[in-house]
Amino acid sequence: MKRAKVGIIGASGYGGGELMRLLKPHPNVELVGFSSRKHQGKPLSESWPQLPYPDLFESQQAVIEKSDILFLAIPNGLAMELAPSLLQAGKRVSDLSADFRLPPEVYQQWYKTPHKSPELYRQAVYGLPEFFRAEIAGANLVANPGCYVTASTLALAPLVSLGLVENIIVNAASGVSGAGREAEGTSFAEINENFKAYKVAGSHRHIPEIELNLSRIEAQGRQAKTHGKSGEVKITFTPHLAPMSRGILVTAYATPRRVLEGAELLGVYQDFYQNEPFVRVSEALPETKGTTGSNLCWISPKLDARTGQTIVFSAIDNLGKGMASQAVQNLNLMLGLAETTGLCTGGLWP
Repeated sequence: MKRAKVGIIGASGYGGGELMRLLKPHPNVELVGFSSRKHQGKPLSESWPQLPYPDLFESQQAVIEKSDILFLAIPNGLAMELAPSLLQAGKRVSDLSADFRLPPEVYQQWYKTPHKSPELYRQAVYGLPEFFRAEIAGANLVANPGCYVTASTLALAPLVSLGLVENIIVNAASGVSGAGREAEGTSFAEINENFKAYKVAGSHRHIPEIELNLSRIEAQGRQAKTHGKSGEVKITFTPHLAPMSRGILVTAYATPRRVLEGAELLGVYQDFYQNEPFVRVSEALPETKGTTGSNLCWISPKLDARTGQTIVFSAIDNLGKGMASQAVQNLNLMLGLAETTGLCTGGLWP
């Protein structure tokens, strides 16, 4: 198979760096270029000393001209400006920002800025392969999911699709890299030996994305469509910042409409995800280090028999299944490859 010519716009951020780590050795990809406004003309090693390649950061235009498929690893609000010209030029686009995940009016409400290319939302395919793989394969514009969104959706989808739960509460903790490479309030002195909630009481931007996913799955079932019918799932979501570099751990609580006990509950999840190479269901509780560096989502459902509540735990690497490696999984679908090509199904330990 001819190797796909792939470029990365915004390659000096955490998502861009992880994409380069995965795409350089990918057997079906030729990484033809990567850009960074901050590091243009400088060697890759200046930003990523762990990547032993002699390449230089190039201009955005130079990368665009050489590429057939472009990853946009740039801040929210920029992809909506760049994507129209790329698509008109016949490029295929994989966006890691939030710009095409939500209907334009919902995006404007939560991101506090008008959408500059609202007409493209109807062309965008949502990039969660476990539910949208049929659409992703033929997509020219893929909207890759948020990190909290991926972990929360995969944790709750089996129960929601079967109509088994209501009153959903999600508590989640993320490593510091989820805030980005230049985020404020993430210095060692502030993060080390500290644990805090943030964006509480329904204010985190991933809430509408989680609700939209679960509403689609509630209405459409397992094989969902990005722009298909949708239900009305609402959640309470509280994120926390954990003193670790990478990883997300979700603890989701829901009131069961029908109580499923141990083996039966576990069986629902095992059946639901039995053909998914990047979802591990187990009785053992997930740990973030079990997913570090991988495209794995590790899930464990439990019943609190005393209160009757269903509790689901899930762990991912926020830079992996929550960002870059999931984008590569989508790329594999776009290229007609096995989804596992170039990706790891196990985490690093210790």
